[in-house]
Amino acid sequence: MSSSASGIEHVLTHLDKRRFFSLFLLSILLIFSIPIAVAFGTVYKPWDVLSYLFGNSQTGAGLVVALRFRRVIAAVIVGALIGGGSMLAQASFRNPLASPFTLGISHAAALGVAVSLLLQVGGLGGAWIISFTRPFFVAFFAFIFAAFQVVLILLLSWWAGLDTRALVLASIAVSFTYQAILYFMQYLVLDEVQLATVIFWTFGDLGKVGWSELTILLVGFPLFAAMYIALHKDLDLIVFGDELAKASGVEPRKMRLTAVIISALGTALATAFVGVLAFLCLLSSHVTRMIVGGRHKFQIPGAMLTGALLLTWSDLLSRTLLAPLVLPVGILLSFIGGPLLVFLLFRVNRSGND
Repeated sequence: MSSSASGIEHVLTHLDKRRFFSLFLLSILLIFSIPIAVAFGTVYKPWDVLSYLFGNSQTGAGLVVALRFRRVIAAVIVGALIGGGSMLAQASFRNPLASPFTLGISHAAALGVAVSLLLQVGGLGGAWIISFTRPFFVAFFAFIFAAFQVVLILLLSWWAGLDTRALVLASIAVSFTYQAILYFMQYLVLDEVQLATVIFWTFGDLGKVGWSELTILLVGFPLFAAMYIALHKDLDLIVFGDELAKASGVEPRKMRLTAVIISALGTALATAFVGVLAFLCLLSSHVTRMIVGGRHKFQIPGAMLTGALLLTWSDLLSRTLLAPLVLPVGILLSFIGGPLLVFLLFRVNRSGND
């Protein structure tokens, strides 16, 4: 009996080492991706950036490097927040299709941002420039609308008695309602400038992030990262069933409420300044399971790293594919994410059948 237990412990230790190594490789890849993403762009080439860094001071190159660096750091933070939040949502509802996007949290937060812009509470917008004069108000509106969606999800779950599959479908239906509200506002209420603002917002673009917004993201990111990772043990128990969670001293309903609210907060913060980034949450979680697998101790940081990598490289492609035209990264993510997600789902289904 002891030898069997020792063998199981040895296998688990070996798997944990492999998972730690996978996280280490993802971290190294992200570290190397940052200077690559800063070096490439529409105007100055990598050798121009290197020349500037080694003392050949060109005012234009310096400004471009600073703007690219701001954009890349925003991509890392936003991707990590959305990736980690997706893992929390999927574990809470025990559903691989649950995510801030499919649960309507992203659309609710985007609607809140659109309302704040249209009321000119958080800033002003135009067809090409959105200026956040009071970024804290923008994030506040995003959180209020995302929190409303969370409350609605919990009401559907607890009071209406919907199971996890029906809950995801109901959340998708609610997210379509948010889109319908936006379309209604665009058709009947908004003028040309406001219409351009909302449409450009729904594309999802990292170019909206200024230094004030980046400061807010830098302050909020470590707090959410710590909260994400701190929940990993309780999430493991919930995934295996409410009975096991209760036997281990975890209240499933409280845990789900906590996890979903934290996921909504992180998503609201990320969405508040960049708009809707479709498929990023689902992609980051499914790719992470293929790479890391295992417990949420590894899945949550893995999803954060994967989300940061996916968004960083997607943004780099959006700036270089049709240069000098810069595509909104949300459009490119939808082009890449749709077929890739279908491929991953077929692969997971085949491996499960086998």
